[in-house]
Amino acid sequence: MEAFLLYFDQFRYIAGFLLILIILCQGVLPQKDHYRRRLVIGCAAAVFLAMLYVPLNRMRTLQGLLNPVFGAPYWLLMSFVPFWFVLFCYETNPAGALFRTMLGSFVESFVTVLIRYLFVLCLFPDFPQKYPFWYLLLLIAVYSAVYAGACFSIRKQVLTDESSMYTNVGSTAKGYLFVYVSYTAIISITKMVCEYILLPLEPMQGAISIFHFLRYFLVADMLLICTVMTTIMVQSYHTITLRNEKQVITQMMRDRQSQYEFSRENIEMINRKAHDLKHQLKALEMVSDEERREKLQETRRAIDFYDAVVKTGNEALDTILTEKSVYCQNHNIRLSCMVNTKHLEVMDVVDLYTLLGNAIDNAIEGADRLADPDKKVISFTIRDQGQILYIHIENYFDGKVQIKEGLPVTRKRDRFSHGYGVKSIRTIARRYGGDILIQTEGEKFTLDIMLPT
Repeated sequence: MEAFLLYFDQFRYIAGFLLILIILCQGVLPQKDHYRRRLVIGCAAAVFLAMLYVPLNRMRTLQGLLNPVFGAPYWLLMSFVPFWFVLFCYETNPAGALFRTMLGSFVESFVTVLIRYLFVLCLFPDFPQKYPFWYLLLLIAVYSAVYAGACFSIRKQVLTDESSMYTNVGSTAKGYLFVYVSYTAIISITKMVCEYILLPLEPMQGAISIFHFLRYFLVADMLLICTVMTTIMVQSYHTITLRNEKQVITQMMRDRQSQYEFSRENIEMINRKAHDLKHQLKALEMVSDEERREKLQETRRAIDFYDAVVKTGNEALDTILTEKSVYCQNHNIRLSCMVNTKHLEVMDVVDLYTLLGNAIDNAIEGADRLADPDKKVISFTIRDQGQILYIHIENYFDGKVQIKEGLPVTRKRDRFSHGYGVKSIRTIARRYGGDILIQTEGEKFTLDIMLPT
């Protein structure tokens, strides 16, 4: 029975850890190719490594290595198994994987302290051996309650993939790594004190009151550490997302100012040229054809810039379309826009700006690669289709896009820092109950975004 309980406890630990990670990552981090296969392989490998503890611990005992410090390398390895599990199954960078791993670790540790250290070691030491069935029901009840609470109090607050928002992935990952290792060391030392120092004091006469006080104090301390660390990580997440929102809003304001300057300067140029042409029309008839073409072309460029300023009535949409229209004008890309909807208000301004910006940027990137000027065309449409807000973007591409799991694979070398544009679009769309569809047919690439209104 003792060996069975050891195996069972290891299974409880790793299964609980993986379950909370899946809860925290599912629907937030993009899944890798063959996700279900990866999920099965990752879970099987993690369970196998967790179960190795029992024979390794027996071997260590037989060799007289009773000091718990000798088991530290194993537990250090196991603390990073969930981290590799996240990287193996989901599209994210080391910083994003460490963030989710730490949140999962805090929640799982909270449950472990409640069950193993408070209920079993402190209150009812013989309960698992005497009542294994009721012990199993207790585990299910505690895990269900804590994980349900985690879903409502934690997961709802971290529903955005923040991994693409880190300004420096390397330094952020190092900072998270330091925090994670420090937390793991503190919790592990506290657990060793409970099991290997305080537990032997229980039978000693005169030490029973000190034993109880220290035991409950350390259990409360571990619960407090898990709660505080979870709160800190959630607050850091909010800080990162708030900083990103401020950057987007600041960029929008800069773009709006640039649009105003474009409009003001080019309207003045148009008025000046019109005034000059009005009084010099007769003189233009007498100048050379080349000079006449040059002056008319200069006026036409001013008119084109003025026409690039888009006014749909939605500030975020006007900002992004004007910015991209001006870019396309300067790079000989034809961008045609048709907007026929009254439901853009269903989206947050920052989300709308980010979604449309990424979508048009991807189309521009594809058009920029083409040598044929006749194919440097982007068609952009927003319209209502029943109860669906339908966004359609179509452009020619060089035929080298690789689609995996419904998303294009980035062609840039640094995949940790790039390739998040379309993933961000999908994440935002799904946050509003919608989804995206990417299709390639011949030399045409289409992106459809469907959002319920």
